[in-house]
Amino acid sequence: MSLELILEKLALLWFFIGFIGILWIPLTWLLLSIFTPKSLLEKYFKEPYFSLHEMIFMAQFPGFLIRTGIFGWVILLPSLDKKRNIRGIIHDMPRWYKVSLNFFVIGSMLTGGLFLLLMGLLLLMSFLENYGFI
Repeated sequence: MSLELILEKLALLWFFIGFIGILWIPLTWLLLSIFTPKSLLEKYFKEPYFSLHEMIFMAQFPGFLIRTGIFGWVILLPSLDKKRNIRGIIHDMPRWYKVSLNFFVIGSMLTGGLFLLLMGLLLLMSFLENYGFI
């Protein structure tokens, strides 16, 4: 297999991963934000967990996306929760929401990481080819 064909296939894979990421990440994030359980919001989306300014900002679009991200990261890595102290949120979440948030956060990180890794590999291979190392 020639180097040009390898670069072409890697570029196609890179484009495909970016395209799929653009389709699924914003849609999933929006749906998870819209369908955040009311019981969760009533118990944790108030003071002392969030300041008054944060509650005003995060009550509507686009702020509620940040709120969903905060909830997702707290259940995935509870040690990140030093400011808000909402580690117990994992016990009050419905199972479907907890699984969905974990899928969203892990999937987003994997999609972004793979996208960046392939982009770096493409740039490196292109650089090496242009300067005669390959």
